[in-house]
Amino acid sequence: MFFKRSVQRYGRTPPPETPYQRAGQLWDERIGSARVQARNWRLMAFGCLALTVGTSAGITWQSMQSRVTPYVVEVDRLGEARAVQAADAEYQPTDPQVAWHLSHFITNVRSVSLDPVLMRRDWLEAYDFATRRGAQFLGEYARSALPFANAGDRTVSVQITSVVRASDNSFQVKWTETEFERGSQAATSRWTAILTTVMRPPASADVLRKNPLGIYVDAIDWSREFDGTPAPAAPRSPDPAAKLPLRSPLDPGTENQAALSTIPETNP
Repeated sequence: MFFKRSVQRYGRTPPPETPYQRAGQLWDERIGSARVQARNWRLMAFGCLALTVGTSAGITWQSMQSRVTPYVVEVDRLGEARAVQAADAEYQPTDPQVAWHLSHFITNVRSVSLDPVLMRRDWLEAYDFATRRGAQFLGEYARSALPFANAGDRTVSVQITSVVRASDNSFQVKWTETEFERGSQAATSRWTAILTTVMRPPASADVLRKNPLGIYVDAIDWSREFDGTPAPAAPRSPDPAAKLPLRSPLDPGTENQAALSTIPETNP
């Protein structure tokens, strides 16, 4: 024991290879290979996803870049071009266009027809040109005035006389209403209204069909004009004797003078 020779080691002795070690190594190789393959497939999936997102964003951006500029050509009833303008979302209607729509709006609301079906169509069309505030005014007017009450017996014809701009967002409309009862004219009145308008671009195809220019009536204030002009007096017929010559047989004073000449003079 005291004279045992020391063992010189020049490296670590590998552990002995056992069947358990070989089985564990084989299991690690199988599981590790599957995990490495799964990691590679995961990286490829993320790469494909990023490529798809980039391609979709590029296609979307390219589709939003319009290379064709549409133009709107306004023509008259004969087909002659009146105005040419690029179709822009910031289009502002002109004063004549706004005036026509406001005239049509007043005509639809104030007119009374013999056919209630036509009146209902006109009122529904008027609601297409009114905001929520304007529709509330129309509802209150319909409940108070009852325009459908005498639809079969009374008619009202509206004649627009003028539409002028009163401010940046309001227009002054003047019109004349002629009332007919059972076919005969009953009364005539003059009215003035201040209509406040707002511009809203159409948001759907249905709104574009009903209100293409996006003109909406937001506030309505109308009143009847006071007609203080006195009725013209009947012309006075001239005295016929003033135009007759002196001593004319047609002069009524000639007979009186002849009668006086036949009275004999008596001395007192």
